[in-house]
Amino acid sequence: MLRSKQVERVEAGSIAAELKIGHGDEIIAIDDMEPLDILDWRLAESGEELVLTVRQTDGELAVYEIEKDYDEPLGIVFSLPTLDRVRSCQNRCVFCFIDQMPEAMRETLYIKDDDYRLSFLSGSYITLTNLLEEDIKRIESLNLAPLYVSVHTTNPHLRKNIMNNSEAGEILPLLTRLAQTGITFHVQVVLCPGLNDGQELERTIEELYSLSPAVKSLAVVPVGLTGHRDGLYPLDPVNRIQAHFVLEQISRWQQKCLAEQGTRFVFAADEFFVTAGKEIPTATYYEDYLQLENGVGLVRLLLNDWNTWLNKLPSKAGKQISATVITGESAVKYLQPMIEYLNSIDGVELTLVSVENHFFGGHVTVTGLLTYYDITRKLNRENVKKRLYLPAVILKEGKEHFLDGYTINDLASVLETDIRVVENLSQFLADLFETEMR
Repeated sequence: MLRSKQVERVEAGSIAAELKIGHGDEIIAIDDMEPLDILDWRLAESGEELVLTVRQTDGELAVYEIEKDYDEPLGIVFSLPTLDRVRSCQNRCVFCFIDQMPEAMRETLYIKDDDYRLSFLSGSYITLTNLLEEDIKRIESLNLAPLYVSVHTTNPHLRKNIMNNSEAGEILPLLTRLAQTGITFHVQVVLCPGLNDGQELERTIEELYSLSPAVKSLAVVPVGLTGHRDGLYPLDPVNRIQAHFVLEQISRWQQKCLAEQGTRFVFAADEFFVTAGKEIPTATYYEDYLQLENGVGLVRLLLNDWNTWLNKLPSKAGKQISATVITGESAVKYLQPMIEYLNSIDGVELTLVSVENHFFGGHVTVTGLLTYYDITRKLNRENVKKRLYLPAVILKEGKEHFLDGYTINDLASVLETDIRVVENLSQFLADLFETEMR
């Protein structure tokens, strides 16, 4: 069992790395105080002069006196992200993705976290349904903002039903109370056709907009449905007509909000534009890209990145380039023209492979949910080139593991290929042409 303050890893180039603190070490105290949770740690860590006590893997205690810039992190990533028990979700939402996952995956993938500390620190979405009064007061006193909140609907009765939680209804009073103490929010609605769309979505947008500027942005995201929904609430994916309607509804609200507040306030996830067959909006539409984690603007950033590189690409490669590029089905439309252009460059031979998601099944088409199982169904050592580009979003953050537990080394071994993991299009092109990222 992991100790709560055990070091999982340290960030490269960090103070902790310089001190040679490493995996398996355990933080005993900071300034003679044992941090009870991650917020205690972050507050203590922010100081300019620290005394850090560490139990090393050999059992020896090491004491470090540290001088650093104010608010400079030490670069320690803990095995348990909150240092104590992660607050679990008390809801049973009708669309919950975890309830739709295949069996026999890693145990940690079935954890439903709903922790306000992780919302503040890492932008994970929470429902605010498991807060005690002391939690609310702590949020207020520490000014933990912005928080990222899953609203789904502001209709109390409907929210209880969607979330299968009798305590989930009164979200607006809590948001209002927190807003009055200076807390701000980014919020989301997972849109389920026939449940919280149409007039219900209209009500939700209107009531959340009434709390602006405390509510800074609202993302509307289509429900994600896998092929593992036996016994679950019957839901249908957003279809082309519904996607058109939602985009028109959001557009009307954006015009109103832009005129009144100077911001569009509510944004549609990219998937609505893909499903509706509409062009991705220009960069102006996305303003400050406040909802990227919800897939709002990711395609636009990809297209912008491509346009930045387009006039700087060589007419001839310095040496022969041959590689396979993997993507999920939903991104093919945007990546295929780029690959075709790159293949027009003398010396470049790329193959874009669209990988279907059989592991999750259903209507899952995003690249980030592809697995080793999916990739090896599509590729083998005979049809893959000697270099394979893999989007980093497929892998667990900071790890080399796919969702189904296999590693990059497992894939490299079975395909007998050199795997290059890339974070984005710029990194891919820089690696491809062995040049600096621009």
